Amino acid sequence: MQKLATESGTGVLVFNEKGEVLVLTASEWKARPDRSLKPDLPGGAVDPGETERDGVKRELFEEAGISVDLGQFTLAYTKTIFFEPKNTSVSRFLYFAFLDYTPEVTLSWEHCAYEWVSPRVLIEKFENRPFYKEAIDYCFTVGLITSA
Repeated sequence: MQKLATESGTGVLVFNEKGEVLVLTASEWKARPDRSLKPDLPGGAVDPGETERDGVKRELFEEAGISVDLGQFTLAYTKTIFFEPKNTSVSRFLYFAFLDYTPEVTLSWEHCAYEWVSPRVLIEKFENRPFYKEAIDYCFTVGLITSA
């Protein structure tokens, strides 16, 4: 029997004091044209030896230049799927971070723009990202996010 590999990925909805959410725009990636110049959230792969919460904190700082204490991240949604071609169990985690200010955003090479949007436009923004769409739909359905 072949050993099962595991991978984890994170994303974060950063809410400012106005209740707006940070949405990034991915830079152009020739290797991933399906994600080039599309809406994105801060997040990414969890490094070996890192917890998911440590990973989302690191990714938020790397991709948007925003430093947030670990205690400010709240897990909102998670899903694990089996990716048969690579015999890998893949877990995805969506966190919330509620801030009482609008932080300065400093983008990395991975993103070319950003905007602060009302929660009600999140669903439209992430039509092409199944995990984010599913997670955001869930958060609206159970009342974790309102359309205010």
